[in-house]
Amino acid sequence: MHLSRLEISNFRNFHELDVSLGADLVVVGENGVGKSNLVYALRLLLDPTLPDSNRQLREEDFWEGLDRPLRAEDTITISVEIVDFDEQEDQLAVLSDHLISADPLTARLTYVFEKAERIEGDPKTESDYEFACYGGDRPDNGFGYDVRSKLPLTLLPALRDAENDIANWRRSPLRPLLDRATANIDRTALEKVAADVAAAGAALSGILEIKQAADAVNARLERMVGEYYSSDILLGLAPSDSERLIRALRVFIDEGKRGISEASLGAANLLYLSLKALEFEALASEGDRAHTFVAIEEPEAHLHPHLQRLVYRDFLRARNDHGRLKKEADDPTRALSVLLTTHSPHIASITPLESLVMLRKAADGGTEAYSTADLGLEAQEVADIERYLDVTRGEMLFGRAVILVEGDAELYLLPVLAKIAGGILNSLESRCAP
Repeated sequence: MHLSRLEISNFRNFHELDVSLGADLVVVGENGVGKSNLVYALRLLLDPTLPDSNRQLREEDFWEGLDRPLRAEDTITISVEIVDFDEQEDQLAVLSDHLISADPLTARLTYVFEKAERIEGDPKTESDYEFACYGGDRPDNGFGYDVRSKLPLTLLPALRDAENDIANWRRSPLRPLLDRATANIDRTALEKVAADVAAAGAALSGILEIKQAADAVNARLERMVGEYYSSDILLGLAPSDSERLIRALRVFIDEGKRGISEASLGAANLLYLSLKALEFEALASEGDRAHTFVAIEEPEAHLHPHLQRLVYRDFLRARNDHGRLKKEADDPTRALSVLLTTHSPHIASITPLESLVMLRKAADGGTEAYSTADLGLEAQEVADIERYLDVTRGEMLFGRAVILVEGDAELYLLPVLAKIAGGILNSLESRCAP
């Protein structure tokens, strides 16, 4: 399964966008062109964690090129088409009511934000608008959490706090892994471990100096708020309850010498991504969801360039033993579609050619998109271009304009000519590629 087409109308910086999509998406473009807005548009359709209060948009979410005040016909519309799910019974069950084509089998999901039916004439306030989500071509065919929970989009934001997310049990990506592991643990064995931990904790807290430290804390609390409000503080290793003992497990590195809080930001993010990948695979293999769409904003954050290539090659180019891209029919854990928004040529250099989407500012002030999904190239041509787009040449995907030069003479001559012409391209010398 994957998204094959995205249409956005009048949403933020998108006036009229209609773009074909490959199996995975790597969205590139300069700052302010709308990469995060594109992700948010997809969240309005597919993110089950996004509350409906966030789906109720505001006047400023309309494309700024529309005349103000807004008129009754001004509408925000976001649609995606989904294909390659006919061999997966669980996916077909979710989307069977939302089909628009049988050959190829295609489903469509649509979000619309428009004037409420009860309002006569042009809308006057934001409360005059309402949103709806429907499948297929029928506005009366609504969908909600029933579809989103089975085909969820999960966002990994650029400014995530990987260290704290791993440490916090409620949102830790380690939690699903431990929940599954402990489901099959012998409870008698777990109780024995809990008793041993309790005994070790009691021995440690019984040491005179440790006991005196705990007593000092208790005494200070009592002086501060009185005996009624103070708590009985005990210094120990871990909870003695067997269930809470599992929650006390923490990730350690360097053979247990250091905790994750002492790791670098890169190491913490690498571990976080690994845990999330395990979570997605487990959810798919256990049938908790039919497919996962994961959006990762600025995936290069805190990762060394070499790690960027290794990590996201694993996400984008998972292959079987014959060198072909894995399909869901071959491996249920690959029920995953990835969307990356990036400024990194290192990630662009390992991106499958069909997955690239470039956003650029349009003449009307909005944003237009160019996709490589429907180039119609032969396999050898695709392979040649992918080899050509190495880290150095991959920078052309992020520029407003590109000058191609041939040979070393032109490579060295062109920056000099640019300087003579008035410094047209100040960074040409560092960016020029033969």
